[in-house]
Amino acid sequence: MNKKILLGMMLTFGLQAEQIQMTSEQEKNWNISVEAPKASKSYPFGEFIAHVVTPPTLLNTISLPFEANVKKLYVAKYQRVKHGDVLAEVTGTKWIEVQQKAIAEAIEYKHHAHLTERKNVLCKEEIIPQKECVAANAELKADKIRVAASKALLKGYGASQSVIDTLFKNLEISNTIKITSTVDGSIIELGATPGKSTNPDDALFVIKQEGALWLEANIEADRTMKLHEGQDVEVTLNQELFKTRVLQIAPVINPQNQTRQVRFLLPTKANISSGFIGSAKLTLFSDVLKVKKNSVIKEGFTQIVFAKTKKGFVAVPVKVLSEDDDYYYLKKSPRLQDEIATNSLAILKNLLGGSDE
Repeated sequence: MNKKILLGMMLTFGLQAEQIQMTSEQEKNWNISVEAPKASKSYPFGEFIAHVVTPPTLLNTISLPFEANVKKLYVAKYQRVKHGDVLAEVTGTKWIEVQQKAIAEAIEYKHHAHLTERKNVLCKEEIIPQKECVAANAELKADKIRVAASKALLKGYGASQSVIDTLFKNLEISNTIKITSTVDGSIIELGATPGKSTNPDDALFVIKQEGALWLEANIEADRTMKLHEGQDVEVTLNQELFKTRVLQIAPVINPQNQTRQVRFLLPTKANISSGFIGSAKLTLFSDVLKVKKNSVIKEGFTQIVFAKTKKGFVAVPVKVLSEDDDYYYLKKSPRLQDEIATNSLAILKNLLGGSDE
């Protein structure tokens, strides 16, 4: 194209704002190619370092409310257990004492039960005053409450219902108590050792139940504005792709790095263990347009594309949501329904009077 034609085009543009008038011959001379933007239902949000953690609701700690000595251990660390499986046998002076107290309460209750039964018969036949029966029944009721309290204390010490029933039936003390699992899962922490004495604040076993884990990532605070709790997203982690949702977004910003922690649900089908740290690619779902990267150019602080018209091209401002190696993902706009220029953008931009960037 000679200088006269180029000057004429620039003058025409100056009269018609953003419109660049160009014939098909001129378009061919400048080797300008066009292509329609592609519709997409999702766009990449970014790549972040993420940490897989276990929700606290899946962690079950087994401890004892008394000082104990581990007599026998039945399990090892990382072993899978089921609800009711015996984990260890322990003994302790407090365990012996609470059984002794329970037996004493049981004996007292049985004694008062027989005594009250006889008094009730005598009261019914008016042989003794009614006030003696009232007093006897009140004392029996108090004994019954004390027996119930003893059973609750035994249960709090880790005794199973069968152990409690046997104790009150046979009135015999057991030197050891069996510690059983309260859930199905895997032992991830083992504090019990044969021959070792334990304190009430010691965790003997920590059992992790099966269930969905959490995926946590620290994301730039300004970028989290595009996220909301309950939002469906897609995550690629450790070469696995899965759909999930945003569980929580931290209500505070880390002042040191200006990030917010975002928590996602990690589906149970994802074969990724708790403690894993890796790079996670996050994809958001939305109706967007994607265009080749060489289709977008910057004009001042605005990014633009050149949309094809019947008379030439028109500069259209666009909002870039994200990008990957080949494409920009743009917010949908009615002005982006037609084809756009995919090369020679610097020439078109010069016709706007801008500098090449």
